[in-house]
Amino acid sequence: MRTTNGGSSFVGLPAPVAPIVQAGGSTTAGIDTLRFADVLDGYAFATGSGGEFWDTHDGGEQWSQPGFLSGRQLLAFGTGGGYALALVGSCQNGGCSGVALERSPVGSDQWTSVAVPVPAGADPIVTMTVHGSDVWLSVTASPTSANQLLVTGTVSGSSFTTDNSPCFSGLGGTIQATSSQVLWAVCPTGMMAQAFRSTDGGAQWTTLQPGELENSALLAPASDTAAVIEPSAQGELLRTGDGGATWQSVYPSGSGNFWWSWAGFTDSNTGSALRSQSSAPAGWPYPNGPFPQQLFRSLNGGMTWSGPVAIGS
Repeated sequence: MRTTNGGSSFVGLPAPVAPIVQAGGSTTAGIDTLRFADVLDGYAFATGSGGEFWDTHDGGEQWSQPGFLSGRQLLAFGTGGGYALALVGSCQNGGCSGVALERSPVGSDQWTSVAVPVPAGADPIVTMTVHGSDVWLSVTASPTSANQLLVTGTVSGSSFTTDNSPCFSGLGGTIQATSSQVLWAVCPTGMMAQAFRSTDGGAQWTTLQPGELENSALLAPASDTAAVIEPSAQGELLRTGDGGATWQSVYPSGSGNFWWSWAGFTDSNTGSALRSQSSAPAGWPYPNGPFPQQLFRSLNGGMTWSGPVAIGS
């Protein structure tokens, strides 16, 4: 479904001819994520074993597979600086070798490969964030290291540097950049999670204190100073407007039948969030899923949220 008026109306579009990966399901190949770089250029994919990669350059009317995976695994994806960036590797038995950054100008399928300083044996769970011409990768390079390896470079691939990531080895996490210097992160610890913020491009990190965070906590930054965090799946949404110094509730806790599955901002004002139903409602034709989702929107940097938006049938 596509909207060009902020969710007031939707129209149906053709979909990539691929299975949809369901969380907790048995499908091991297909797509589970949709991202657009602009109104025309979009990408449908899934990271992990068997994940596929499709793109469109006409707003979703037609989809194709570029084919650069060639038996490799998609580890992470992002866009910035006029490029689409796909981190790929040859992975088996929990380790990846030959990790490289495949890149193509947005609007075309002219993919070229750039080597990145990720050692062989790296864990396939990787987070990548792109802002402008800058790119950051956080990857478990060695299970004996307390923290993941943070690789910083540019979309041109001309140079990369390495440092310690705020996230912990073997446990994943999410890092998101809002400028060339400010990055936000939420990192599982095994039992709970911690949130961090950097103001120097990832060299140093400050621990944020929004309260207790579950491993499933979601963080969605809107700008260098504003962000929304969801501490627990059925919990309320909290927001900061001062770089994480203080946090306020902006949406109350939901019922136990719904959980927040995604949140993000397309600019400092416009945000969206998805709330998924954890079981089939009465009369729902798919008893084993997928279950309904609700779309919420914010037009003021996450201070207030409206929804659910009617997507249509």
